[in-house]
Amino acid sequence: MTYSHFASVASTDEQATTQRCERFIEGSSPTSVTESFNRTGNRRWTVNNHLVLRLPAWVDLYANFDYARRDGNSYSVFDEQSASLSISQRTVGISEGRQWNAKIDVQGSVRPGKQKSHMDYYVSVAHNRDEGEQASRYDTSSEGCRLNSSSLFNRTTRGVVRLGYGHEIGKDIHLGFSDMLYNGHTHTRDYLYHPERPGEGDGTPGITQILPSQLDILTAITDFVNSYESHTDNWQNDFTIHLNRSTCYIHPLVHMKVNYDRWRLELKLPVHHDKLHYERGSLDTLARQTVFMPEPRFWFRNVWKGGQRDFHAHVSFSQSKPVLLDRIDFRDDSRPLVVKLGNPDLKSSAVTHLDAEYYDRTGRNQGMYYLSASFDYHHRDVAQSITYNPSTGVTIYRPMNVSGAYNAHTNFSTDHNIGEKRYWSWHVNAGADFSSSKDHAMLQGQTESHVNTVNTLTLNGGANIRFSKNSLNVRAVGYFGWRHSDGEMYDFSTLDAFDYHYGFEASYTTPALFGTKIGGLTLAADATLYSRRGYGSGELNTNDFIVNASVSQPFCKGKLIARIEAFDLLHQLSNTLYIVNAQGRTETWYRSLPHYVMVHVVWHFNRNPVKK
Repeated sequence: MTYSHFASVASTDEQATTQRCERFIEGSSPTSVTESFNRTGNRRWTVNNHLVLRLPAWVDLYANFDYARRDGNSYSVFDEQSASLSISQRTVGISEGRQWNAKIDVQGSVRPGKQKSHMDYYVSVAHNRDEGEQASRYDTSSEGCRLNSSSLFNRTTRGVVRLGYGHEIGKDIHLGFSDMLYNGHTHTRDYLYHPERPGEGDGTPGITQILPSQLDILTAITDFVNSYESHTDNWQNDFTIHLNRSTCYIHPLVHMKVNYDRWRLELKLPVHHDKLHYERGSLDTLARQTVFMPEPRFWFRNVWKGGQRDFHAHVSFSQSKPVLLDRIDFRDDSRPLVVKLGNPDLKSSAVTHLDAEYYDRTGRNQGMYYLSASFDYHHRDVAQSITYNPSTGVTIYRPMNVSGAYNAHTNFSTDHNIGEKRYWSWHVNAGADFSSSKDHAMLQGQTESHVNTVNTLTLNGGANIRFSKNSLNVRAVGYFGWRHSDGEMYDFSTLDAFDYHYGFEASYTTPALFGTKIGGLTLAADATLYSRRGYGSGELNTNDFIVNASVSQPFCKGKLIARIEAFDLLHQLSNTLYIVNAQGRTETWYRSLPHYVMVHVVWHFNRNPVKK
């Protein structure tokens, strides 16, 4: 089997965002509001080919090439208030760039003679090149005006080879080995310039005049302290050994054996090596790191009652190496109000994970119960410490390790049918999450950060009831969620936020008309009221009433389907993101897709191979 595909796509993406952020600092709670607008245009051309051979051995080959050009502009307003300072920043910017990448993947498997053994392989080669330019103007109440113009370049080449071998060493006992070798090279360049000439024309910032390609003299205006070039070479070898025991159960409906792993033990032994040549201003350094991070994992599963009851559990220990660049001692103050530092003492992160799931389908009327639980303990994380200077409004970020955070989750749900004809059914679900977030917090005047802890409890629940008879379907839904946060700081204010919604859905398909074969007209509509309460930003404590509707009609014995869809008729849809951690509370509002009316025309066709 083989197929080829060519596509050319032009698109424009616009996004409007409003974000409110409250920092948790003892003795002060500076609050900032950011409003931004971004527009990105893309023109992309893609060519790919897929080839699959099944005999005498399975081979799957995929090749892809794509090229894209992009352009965009942005505008943002930032205002922050605290007890001692009121600062603001206005930012406008433009960008343009081009990108191309090529990739070839080959994978397959063979059985070397005996059916009890098998081998599999995977080979991948990829190359990516990305170039771009961007320009920004910052007008800050505390630091005045700054013009930034950047020339960006990134080129990456990588290769991956993986070989695996498995063998049945006893009755239902399987032993397997695999080894994956990764090698890659990345060249990154980011040059920053500070043009001196102002804008032209109507008095607005002359952003369109300060892209690097439009500047006459670059060397004289280069910010060498915040310009850098890096070459990274990294290789990784992952050797994995696993041992598992398989078993089976008899499915009561099809009376066939269904195989599954009763238990599986896996040990992954990855070795990472990175080499970085980094140049930034007067800094010219060559850094290396070699990290060995073993990762054990264990799975257990038991299925009984013909598959109607199923329990499985999983425990694992995983590690993630720190980014080598974060371990370089550098200072980046290219953006007003934001300074980034490196940390040579940064260590890898490590997490222990446990989870378990159980479901039961042995109830009457095909009822089902589901219960799950999980727990993660963070032995070591990489977090961003923050130093906030209340006299200037400048925030300094530095990656640091923090230990002891954890989160727990549990969820329950059940589904049931009502009555012998099962026209009615209902569903109920409930969940709880508890997280203890630990992060660094620095107070002005201190030389070292200390760990701050914020605990957040989230409770949620939902229910729906459905009536379904012939071609009529009606469903009523409801949901409620509560988030409660409390911190260790003496002046921490308890936070409570509520999200809830309720509504209905309905659809109906008409029967064929008398004496004709014309029918199948489907009418559908849904309406939901989304509400939020307890947010720090009053603009987010809203009620959004969302109404959607559609109508569709099949023709030509169902091969041709015409459909008209109306989305968000009242133009109320939006999206919010609420995050509370040990450094602060962030509330973000996103403008979602606008309301629209869309016409679909779909033609279905099947072509079966000719029998020989």
